[in-house]
Amino acid sequence: MKNGEKSFSKLFDIIEQLAQSHQGMSAKELAEACAIPPSTTFRMLKFMVDNDYVRADRGIYTLGVGFVRFGNVACQQHPLIKAARPVLEELSRETRETVHLAKLQHDRILYIDKVEGSRPIHMGSLIGKRNPLYCTGVGKAIFAFQPRSVQENLLAAIEYVPFTATTITSEAAMRAELTRIRARGYAVDNCEHEQWVYCVAAPVLTRKGQCIAGISISGAENYLREMSEHLARLITAAAHQIAGNLQ
Repeated sequence: MKNGEKSFSKLFDIIEQLAQSHQGMSAKELAEACAIPPSTTFRMLKFMVDNDYVRADRGIYTLGVGFVRFGNVACQQHPLIKAARPVLEELSRETRETVHLAKLQHDRILYIDKVEGSRPIHMGSLIGKRNPLYCTGVGKAIFAFQPRSVQENLLAAIEYVPFTATTITSEAAMRAELTRIRARGYAVDNCEHEQWVYCVAAPVLTRKGQCIAGISISGAENYLREMSEHLARLITAAAHQIAGNLQ
């Protein structure tokens, strides 16, 4: 990689680190996380602060308003988000729960849109946040409908962390779960990533069966568990509608 390309790559490493940080990071933390010399890190941060892409407050850096503008434009331009947004809004109105749209990014899922539910409990998910495949409803829905070769590579990459008492923690159990999901057409997150948070999810499939995204309904376990079958019908119908909107 040439020096210019390397600098460009490191700049985006800093942006990615800040995007994944809720509280922001110091220049020293960013330099260590991105393996960049402190002097280079400060130079890059100064450029981004001067252009409103990063905000500095008492030595802590967070993403700035420049990315808010980019995010709004990206949502307006992205065909998948445009096709899904009215469906997500209607699904959230009908269920009063939080609805997510996500896609596969490397070996994790990336949330690309979200409609917050009207119930008092709110999800901690954020647009642009990445989560594991193996313990989230939308992650498992996307995972189960990948081609066999992709699925095998993803299975080999998983490091099973037990987030809760119900998290899947073995490859054998994961393979069985993926088989169940493919058979019924939707996935369930039985409080596997967050305590007391239940989720029902479905893949968005093209006519040829390619999984291009996933959608989910997430909320408090005591609300969602007893109506999971009804939610499964709603979420699979919504996924079909999104796929139809893209055609």
